[in-house]
Amino acid sequence: MATIATIKTLSGVGVLADKAAREDIPPFRQFNLVYGFNGSGKSTLSRLFACLEAGKLHEDLPANCSFEIALDDGETFKAPKKLGGLESHVRVFNEDFIARNLEWKEGRASSIFYISEEQSDLAAELRAAQQTLAEKKQSRDAGKRIADEREKALKSYRTERAKLVAASLHLGNRRYEAKQLEKDYQTLPHDKGARLEAEALNALVDVARLTAPPPPLKAIAIDVDGIRNTVEGARHFAELSIGTVVLDEMECHPAMVPWLKTGHDYHSANGLENCLLCGNTISDARKQKLAQALDDRLSKLLGELKDAGAKASTLLTEIRSASDTWPKAAELELQFAERYAAALRDTESFLNDFVPVIEEASRVFTARVEQPTTAIPHNLPSPDEIAARSKALKEAIAVQNAVIGEHNEASADFAKRQGDAREAIKKHYLAEGHDTYAEHQNLLAEANDRVSSFEEEIRKLEGDIAELSAKVRTHGPAADQITKLVRAYLGHGELTIVATDDGYELRRHNKIVKGPPSEGEKTAIALCYFISSLEADGQSLKDLILVIDDPISSLDTKAMNYACSLIRSRLTAAAQLFILTHNQHCMNEFKKAWRNQAKANPPTAALLFLDVSMPEGSEARSARIAELPSQLRAYDSEYHFLCHKMLQFEAAGGQYSEYWFMMPNVIRRVLDIFLAFKVPGSHPLQQKLEALTKKCPDIDDVRIKALDRLIQVESHSDSLDDLVSHSSMTIEETRDANTALLELMEAADADHTKAVRKQCKAA
Repeated sequence: MATIATIKTLSGVGVLADKAAREDIPPFRQFNLVYGFNGSGKSTLSRLFACLEAGKLHEDLPANCSFEIALDDGETFKAPKKLGGLESHVRVFNEDFIARNLEWKEGRASSIFYISEEQSDLAAELRAAQQTLAEKKQSRDAGKRIADEREKALKSYRTERAKLVAASLHLGNRRYEAKQLEKDYQTLPHDKGARLEAEALNALVDVARLTAPPPPLKAIAIDVDGIRNTVEGARHFAELSIGTVVLDEMECHPAMVPWLKTGHDYHSANGLENCLLCGNTISDARKQKLAQALDDRLSKLLGELKDAGAKASTLLTEIRSASDTWPKAAELELQFAERYAAALRDTESFLNDFVPVIEEASRVFTARVEQPTTAIPHNLPSPDEIAARSKALKEAIAVQNAVIGEHNEASADFAKRQGDAREAIKKHYLAEGHDTYAEHQNLLAEANDRVSSFEEEIRKLEGDIAELSAKVRTHGPAADQITKLVRAYLGHGELTIVATDDGYELRRHNKIVKGPPSEGEKTAIALCYFISSLEADGQSLKDLILVIDDPISSLDTKAMNYACSLIRSRLTAAAQLFILTHNQHCMNEFKKAWRNQAKANPPTAALLFLDVSMPEGSEARSARIAELPSQLRAYDSEYHFLCHKMLQFEAAGGQYSEYWFMMPNVIRRVLDIFLAFKVPGSHPLQQKLEALTKKCPDIDDVRIKALDRLIQVESHSDSLDDLVSHSSMTIEETRDANTALLELMEAADADHTKAVRKQCKAA
């Protein structure tokens, strides 16, 4: 089957350095050893492969990461969305697998545990169900208490709200209580439109309070047409011309016309020939002229002027006193009083606008009577303006009388109006309190629903617990098969795994192990289960890509050899095998086994290294997949690799070194190994350094102080595991310590140092 050829691209995948498609990394082979220090990205790399096993992005990888993995047949798998297709062909053993498949039950003296993801899941599900059952019962009881409290709150709200409504309804001997409020909420419409402003509500409450209807009122009446006709008549008389029959004397002395008319009529009626004023004889010709000038038209005009003047005076009196006879706002129902008062103000305003106009008309009539032959100047409004004012006054009167009409209708239908008012009051209070009432109801319903839900969940959980308890006892792999593998892995038969009703029991020398086993034993059990499960359900090793991350933990050298041998013997038939480790002894075991295959043509094995560095300008470490360094490939000891790093650091001089962050640990480890050979014994490192420097008096004291500082700051380490950790030493102090150690080695053992510089050179 197709196997993984390379990782084409990487972006944002934790400590693993970003990689573009054009950048090359060593290709993967059938057998792949990937060595890296703790923190160099082995777990991240294993989770990268685990994405292919799950067919989706691993939950512990960054959500925004992306990568592309290519098979040797050209097919590619991309994160985050194109990862499906190899689920049945990839198997990954790492700390995630251990967490899923090996679960130790806490709170028990004996070592009861569960093997296999299925059994672990069932056991965890059982414990979770039992815990959930207890929690649900507590929640149900708490829910009942909450429901009781909310029911009391709802009842209290109904009672208080009903009292408030009753106080506004003024029902007399009848009552309005909580049950009626509840019924009204169910049957009486009460949307937001039913809510009233304070004044409107108070008006309805006043209607509800009444014991008898108010008396009806008379509509107001104003002779608007009479007012308009009087004004138009005044304009007519003011501008009227009598004609050519008027004597010159009458035109010259218009104020004497009334006197002349009276005198002419007297002389004619009494047959007088001589003028009583001057005594002269009145000629026939003169009499004829006067008769023509003072005919009936003038008499009619004077009569009309006097009548119009009298009517104008009467209208003026009526207008000025009209509002005194109209109904007052206080006489109307309160719900109409405000509108009536506004209409009354409008009518009075429009009517009062006519007062100066009627006064001007009256003045015109009086003046024309006094001078009937002469047109009178005036300030009367135009006909259009008088028409507009008359129309506005009529409309104001109509509005005022309409309100009076509503009042009279209300008076005539008092019982219905009072009933409508009380219903409107109830609707108002129902609408006003709806949100609070509904909230109380909803909260109570929610509480009751939760209690019911808890009851249902409790019944279901009790059934599930019984079913899960039976399943836990019947699921899980064969204990004998795993025990055999554990014996082969550990290299001894001290541990045995025994199936029990509750899971598995770990025994040492046939005695129950108290408490959980060691991390190494846990790893052994988990890995043995992993191996035993690979060919389950008819699966074949030759169709599997296997990834083993750190299979060795806390084992002595003999047990480690057994474990590595077990893995090689059991898994060699796999289509592809990856071993990821930080353990140098484990690395050496697989390196020895696959060294020749890595040199073959074509090679079938790859010896790889996670090279951790800190690029210039970056504050974060990054790891790249590289060929296993020659110093680690050729030697079982890490000493040559460490010396190589020191020489690289020396060669960088004052320039930036991508590996400076790990150099304090490297230098300390080289110093430890060098002094172990040059000054044998169990003395502290400080004493060994002092003893060696006495033999090398030419070494500068400043250099020795740099090594003293190194010993004080860096803790002892007997492996490469922690070389990726940061140090508190500055880069200047680290350079001084590096130089000091190389000078000390040169002074103490020149031949050794010369060989080191040759075999471990920086290039």
